Amino acid sequence: MSHQLVFITLFLGLISGRRQVDLQAGPAVKSIRILLDGRQVAELQKEPWSAIVDFGPLITPGELVAAGYDENGKEVARESQLVNLPHPTAEFAIVLRHDEKGAPASVELRWKHLFGSAPLMSSLAVDGASVSLDSAMRATLPRLDMGRLHVIAATISFQDGVVARRELVVGGATGETAETELTPIAVRASTDATPHPDSHCFTKAESPVRVAAIEKSAGLVIFVLDPDREPTVKALNPARGLGTQANEMLVKMIVLDRGTSMHAQWTVAEKPRTTSHSSSSVLFPSTEDFEAGDTGLLWFLTHISGNHEDAATPRQAADAVVVAGLNAMKGARRRAVVLVLSRHNDASTYGGAVSRRYLSSIGVPLFVWSVDGARPELRDVWGDIDDVSSLSGLRVAADRLRAEIASQRVAWVAADPVSALRIRSTGKCGLTPLASSSR
Repeated sequence: MSHQLVFITLFLGLISGRRQVDLQAGPAVKSIRILLDGRQVAELQKEPWSAIVDFGPLITPGELVAAGYDENGKEVARESQLVNLPHPTAEFAIVLRHDEKGAPASVELRWKHLFGSAPLMSSLAVDGASVSLDSAMRATLPRLDMGRLHVIAATISFQDGVVARRELVVGGATGETAETELTPIAVRASTDATPHPDSHCFTKAESPVRVAAIEKSAGLVIFVLDPDREPTVKALNPARGLGTQANEMLVKMIVLDRGTSMHAQWTVAEKPRTTSHSSSSVLFPSTEDFEAGDTGLLWFLTHISGNHEDAATPRQAADAVVVAGLNAMKGARRRAVVLVLSRHNDASTYGGAVSRRYLSSIGVPLFVWSVDGARPELRDVWGDIDDVSSLSGLRVAADRLRAEIASQRVAWVAADPVSALRIRSTGKCGLTPLASSSR
């Protein structure tokens, strides 16, 4: 008898409030309990397997779980999905082949990528020692003593910058194999020294959290911009003081550190893409990535342009900030979002305070810049606002942004994506998680 249980409603976008959740269950499932972050929010006793779930008034990262039970009340099926968090763009499995004694003899990495990007690099290590992979991502393993624990760790970096990691723990007293889920979290370092991963840096609910790696990875800054660039050009006036000097000088003015990418995301949304079985997701067009070491902020802010939109086109700055924060989490990079305020009214579903809280909860620093002066009337909405209406103001704001990215590291922790946002620092490593829920 089938124990199948699947979500028909897929929450691929950002959600809050009361939403309908539809499921499909096999004949062996006689009842279903729906849990949100471990708390039961609905119980279904018969078809149709459908319930209204209250996700709360704010945008909150979490996990939605459906547990199916048979006629005797025994759990026979379980399915889950992340809400208000990025879904994996790429993932892979570590497939072991064993010898005649039951010990792992070889390994193969089987991968998939949502958009078809190909692997760029891959690595494999057993107990910290590198093992060579062939072009088919297969490798012969060293002989393992199955009486003790061994860690088989693998990483695949894809051409689009996405990085996927997996670990298998094999052997020990039971001789069993257990897969470990690794999640990258952004942390702030108090020193330039990178602590050893075994330094007991973090805890979760008073229990130690194992760290597989701590990296100073590439950086990403997403600028949320109004497509009307005229106010920015007028305020910063890139021609002022340059005379007839070449445009190359402009490109090099006020740069962030090399190794940091930046791109623009516009505040005018595309039409929502919806299906009958998935939550709608508002999409905000964005530009290609620019290498910050080659493209100065002055040139970037005054020359990047989007679709020409008239003043009557609704702007959704706060919603765009939320989506930018979600996008900044992808790819295991150091990150920040910069909103450049405009004079257009904001027709967002979510307000600025909600956007700020969400980015804080997922560990994405938010900077708010204004080319129209300090804008004190918006401080209650957006908090501190950097006045970048002059080159000197832009330099000061750029220094703050540069220092933030430079202070960050990415820690790969043995935790699921929701638990990873609730990790606390032990204070032993000089590393503090950026996610506010970890404090």
